[in-house]
Amino acid sequence: MSKKPRKLTAKNKNKFIKIASIGTAIIAVAAVIGIYTIPAINTSMRKDRIVAIFDSLKIDNSKYTLTNESIFGDKRIYSWDSSRSYSSQRSYIRAANVDTTVAELKQAVAGTDFKFYQEPYPGGASFMYIYKSPNNEYLRISVTSKARDDEFFNRNQMGQTTSDITTSPNAGPSNVTIKVNLDDNNE
Repeated sequence: MSKKPRKLTAKNKNKFIKIASIGTAIIAVAAVIGIYTIPAINTSMRKDRIVAIFDSLKIDNSKYTLTNESIFGDKRIYSWDSSRSYSSQRSYIRAANVDTTVAELKQAVAGTDFKFYQEPYPGGASFMYIYKSPNNEYLRISVTSKARDDEFFNRNQMGQTTSDITTSPNAGPSNVTIKVNLDDNNE
């Protein structure tokens, strides 16, 4: 038995318009909520991943003193180069010479899924190693002599020459900067 289609009467038309209007309003509200919440959720997930990468290094807080931290989940593009993005970072001071600090950090990275990618400035006064995960995430570790950095900074501020710095590049304590970038290695 088939039903006959109802005629569209004025009463039915008004009911249909009300239902359509309510449905449209619900869809519009859901779309607005989605527009604002999905990026927030994505940013939160990215930040959680970045923190997890830092935590995977298992940095010993009794040996490494945190001096600066800038962790964010949103992708922050350089204003002058849209192919590059900023990295989240943590900076530490380690009361050990540079060689000891570098060895400790290499061992810490060995316990993660990051693999050596490159050393951009081999043989320099500071160490920088870049590691890459199977997920194309980048971990950049820089270690310099704090005493040497301080001598360079102080001489520069006093208007003195910096070409004859006498502090050994291996002198402790060490400045450590660890950067994580989920998007690129274009720091």
